[in-house]
Amino acid sequence: MPKVIAPLMAILMLSLGCGARQSTPNAEGPRGVFRNAGLHDVTQREYRVDPPDEIIIRAPDIKEIDGTHQVVRPDGKISLELVGEVLVAGKTPSEISEDLKKLVSNFYVKPEIRLDVVANSKFYYVFGFGTSSTGKQPYLGRVTIVSALATAGYTPDAWPQQIRLSRPGRNGEPNATVVVDFTKVTEYGDLTQNYLIEDGDVIDVPYNPLSAVSFGLQRILGPISGAAAVVTTPVGIISTARATK
Repeated sequence: MPKVIAPLMAILMLSLGCGARQSTPNAEGPRGVFRNAGLHDVTQREYRVDPPDEIIIRAPDIKEIDGTHQVVRPDGKISLELVGEVLVAGKTPSEISEDLKKLVSNFYVKPEIRLDVVANSKFYYVFGFGTSSTGKQPYLGRVTIVSALATAGYTPDAWPQQIRLSRPGRNGEPNATVVVDFTKVTEYGDLTQNYLIEDGDVIDVPYNPLSAVSFGLQRILGPISGAAAVVTTPVGIISTARATK
């Protein structure tokens, strides 16, 4: 048992103190990477279409293309009746719409065209033991930390004061991580840290200290409990072995 005590103490010390993290210096403030959603009418960067996004064209007066569904090909193009191939990769939906209006203007006067885009090319990611749902989520152009957590959810095991939003550095810039205290949102309606999310961002919802200790104890004491079971219930083990044959 003395060999067990040391690891237990290490887990306790880590969970009750060292587990907390701080935001990186480049994360918050006027020059910080993360921007508050309430101060911006739209996302920081306009959504740009890329393969394999799906484009749905709404043009009620243009029967040749109205209701057309097109998946952007690897070469960045779509193919439409009346106008042929159109390069759309790297453009915003509004830019594509304007391009299409110019192309069909040879056949229609003042055409009205609107696009819907099903995002299949850009994602953000949610991880952590304290969340109800993990994995990649489609980035739709305007996602906030509040909407992302509303989608993913978090469990009673979460540490809401230590939810971390990280953004990989781009164009030679350093990575950035902001620690979000989500209890300020849920308990006081304080949206100061309701940051806009970009594609490629990562959200981590860690265990709270007590749940981390509980999980650590299970991992350490589990093998001991299993060893005791081997000693005290040999018949059961034999039966299990036979059942698996």
